[in-house]
Amino acid sequence: MCGIAGALSLDGQPIGHDAVRAMTDALSHRGPDEGAVRLLGAGVGIGRAAAALGHRRLKVIDLSSAAAQPMRDAQDTGCLVYNGELYNTAALRRELLSAGRTFRSRSDTEVVLHALLHWGPEEALSRFNGMFALAFWDNREHRLVLARDRFGEKPLFYAESDGRLLFASEIDSLLAHGGVDTEIDPEAVELYLTFGWIPAPWTIYRGVRKLPHAAYLSADTEGRSRLRRYYRLEERLQAQPAGPPDEAVRDALAAAVKARLESDVPLGAYLSGGIDSSAVVTFMSRFLPEPPRTYSIALPGCGWFDEGPEARRLAGELATHHTEVVLDAARLRDEIPTALASFGEPFADSSALPCSAIARVARSGLTVALSGDGGDELFGGYRLYRALAASRHVARLPAAARALIAAVLRPLPARHGGGVGGTVHRARKLLAGLGSDLAVTHAAWMAILPSEARLALRPGVADRDLGRSLVEERHRRFGRGLDGVLAVEVDLPLPDDMLAKVDRTSMRHSLEVRAPFLDPALVELALSRPASEHFSASSGKRLLRRSLRGLVPDRILDAPKRGFEVPVGDWMTGPLAAHFREVVSRPALEEAGGIAAPAVERWMAEHTVRRADHGRILWALYVLCHWHRVIRPGQQRTRRVDTIPRLGLVSGPALS
Repeated sequence: MCGIAGALSLDGQPIGHDAVRAMTDALSHRGPDEGAVRLLGAGVGIGRAAAALGHRRLKVIDLSSAAAQPMRDAQDTGCLVYNGELYNTAALRRELLSAGRTFRSRSDTEVVLHALLHWGPEEALSRFNGMFALAFWDNREHRLVLARDRFGEKPLFYAESDGRLLFASEIDSLLAHGGVDTEIDPEAVELYLTFGWIPAPWTIYRGVRKLPHAAYLSADTEGRSRLRRYYRLEERLQAQPAGPPDEAVRDALAAAVKARLESDVPLGAYLSGGIDSSAVVTFMSRFLPEPPRTYSIALPGCGWFDEGPEARRLAGELATHHTEVVLDAARLRDEIPTALASFGEPFADSSALPCSAIARVARSGLTVALSGDGGDELFGGYRLYRALAASRHVARLPAAARALIAAVLRPLPARHGGGVGGTVHRARKLLAGLGSDLAVTHAAWMAILPSEARLALRPGVADRDLGRSLVEERHRRFGRGLDGVLAVEVDLPLPDDMLAKVDRTSMRHSLEVRAPFLDPALVELALSRPASEHFSASSGKRLLRRSLRGLVPDRILDAPKRGFEVPVGDWMTGPLAAHFREVVSRPALEEAGGIAAPAVERWMAEHTVRRADHGRILWALYVLCHWHRVIRPGQQRTRRVDTIPRLGLVSGPALS
């Protein structure tokens, strides 16, 4: 697990070593063990490098210098920097050996390099089972290839600046090069105010883009470029697996966990006490020669949402070496600066705070941790799925009946989370988000603000409802009915919210996190089953619960989902009230996104008296203003670049 960065010359001017070194130095937390930069292309010896690849290394497999990066093959036909882990390394190595390839290390990096050279980028990428972001220089064609894994576990950003194509694992690394257009992108602000996170290919900056998952970007020194998907999930969901699906799911998850246990450094797991992480740790306990180390979060005073007691109980039954990270409100608040600084752009998923805290503690005993991430998206664990199933029934009620229900709910106190207030909040959202098309309802449920409220925040700004358009486009690909809902969640919020959160908070503390649920075989198996096998209006994870009977205790399988419920809404009117009003000031709102203060002040007043729960959007506005005031000033800013970029990559190339 590492950090990568580099540059490609598009105008014949040489790439500077020091600029790329500055980019890699900005990634030292992702790879604290060692770092290097290599200049590439014709005439390197006289300073005419066409490209440069930089790498920061976190040693996990093959700790020797033979696995160091940037890595070249013996014939100097290619060079690679790579961030991630490949889980089918052994099988690919055997194929490549039989084809005459030779190896100098045990690393998966060398397997990736030879695969790219032997099969070419598109075929090689389609063979990889793993999490990765990579940059590959083909010295035969003077071509740079950037790529990300199928489901977006590892990040990669790029920008064009002064005749160069720049890339890096994190935004701050790109900005360390200098010259990048850092004008705020108004479309990204709109998307952020819709979701609380910014989906690919956008970033908060007009001049920086995220490489989409399951895609690669090819560019050469002549200015030719191509952005293409090498894996299409929608094409893999047609065939139904033979045999009982519950047995197939159990076997696929077991194989995925086993494949992710290779490590030359200490390895353990996150254990929440929920279904997904409990299954992962149970399989680990069966496959490892010794009980694994496990880490959980305890939230004292949070009642039902405190998973600490159940995680502690299961850890005792499995005899794991368990560490409980106790997080009270004060400790969570103390985590805010570190967590928010991990993303390089506004990111308002408040569960990033406990994720950052547990990664900080786990790194003291581990270098690699397995997690249950992806299980809710694949098997229908979130309330969202039950709400969408319920919406099909509620939509059949006469309009007068729906209006009566809304009138009864209107005066009741609401809040995001559990209890009666949470039920009222979700019921209101369900009624407000009903549409004739499930995609419209899905988009409304995902949004932290309705479209009309976003217009109130940014008067005079034409709102094309980009978020709704993205959700509808995914439903056109995966299906407009309930059967397409899980795939939409896997393709949109999973990579840019859930996995971004895990990657940035863990790698900020030099911790690698692996997600067995995102093994391609398991993903395709789960999403090939009809929605009715996964969730209904009253229950979720039906198939997964059946699959794990007899393996995971029934008390865990039969318990409702809890999840992290960080009380940011309470903070806005409690211990952070004064700080919130200081940060979310009228000037900050205007500068950070052209946001009208009167709407914010009205929502704050409603939130304070509990007439409505605006905690999520208020937190999103706090994060946006904090980013603008605290994080952005430390970055070099430039005005919008008026010249036409050489490749036109940032302005939005077609993804074929």
